[in-house]
Amino acid sequence: MNSPTHHLTHPPTPDTPYLNQLSGVEFSPVFIMGDHRSGTTVLYKTLVATHCFNFVKAYHIIKYDEILANHLNKAENQAIQTLEAHFKTLGISDRAIDSVIATPNLPEEYGFILKNVAGGESFITPQNLPIFQQLCRKIQYSSAPNKPLLLKNPWDFSHFLSVKQLLPTAKFIFIHRHPLHVMNSKLKAACTLLSQWDPYTALLTDQYAEIFNNPIKRSLYQLLHSKYFNLGLRRVEESSIATTTYFLENITALPPQDYISIQYETLCKASETTLQKILTFLNLESLTDLDYDSLIKPRSLKLLPEINNNANNINQKLQPYLTYHGY
Repeated sequence: MNSPTHHLTHPPTPDTPYLNQLSGVEFSPVFIMGDHRSGTTVLYKTLVATHCFNFVKAYHIIKYDEILANHLNKAENQAIQTLEAHFKTLGISDRAIDSVIATPNLPEEYGFILKNVAGGESFITPQNLPIFQQLCRKIQYSSAPNKPLLLKNPWDFSHFLSVKQLLPTAKFIFIHRHPLHVMNSKLKAACTLLSQWDPYTALLTDQYAEIFNNPIKRSLYQLLHSKYFNLGLRRVEESSIATTTYFLENITALPPQDYISIQYETLCKASETTLQKILTFLNLESLTDLDYDSLIKPRSLKLLPEINNNANNINQKLQPYLTYHGY
């Protein structure tokens, strides 16, 4: 089902002696596809809570080079406990950008692993595909062997056709949110991460520390996301136009049986119905009773002045996407 693991030339790690055990490990990838700040995290967390899936957690990203060694030496629980203690030492309680409680078991984005291990892009490419396949096999090998692997990485939202070509068995769960709210959340998140040090993000991505601790780089990023000449607004607007246009132009190229689309707003209003629809699409049944309303709590939303003042103009530019989703 998946091509063999390529030979990866990297310095030895605790996992190196065990990599040969990944040969023949198969995985069934299910991708949550949505733009940054579109509700991918809440959907990921809720689907993981059904116990139907293997998934990428913060522990896998931070301790990527030890996943196999810890699993085979029955040291994974201890490693996670040690990491929890480290979180407390660093004063980590939640993700600064959205107040989601941060623990080593929090479902997270595989793009961090691609960037940290392979360098280059944070989305799947032919060049980093061997690393992606290795991380999937590591997680599948150290988790429940018969469960599908649930994956999330907003950087791949505007590359989903390439993902399908590289991983033909992939299934997709698209999540959409009103672009004004996506743009609003992106600007707030960027402002938060660039104005105050976030130790949780620093554990996940080497790039964050490089930017934050370099006064010139950090100032440049702050400028690009600022109100100055509406630079921040223009940046997130261009991004939303690009990603939504890509979706509209390419979604019909996916076989209908390989994807399902939902909206964040519907997920919040009709949580159980929406989640059941997804599980039915994947031929799965929840393995636990969930209180969906307690899992999905939409936060109150106040648009930033620069978003609010330009809302009509932005909506005009994004009209095809808004019409497609009935916004």
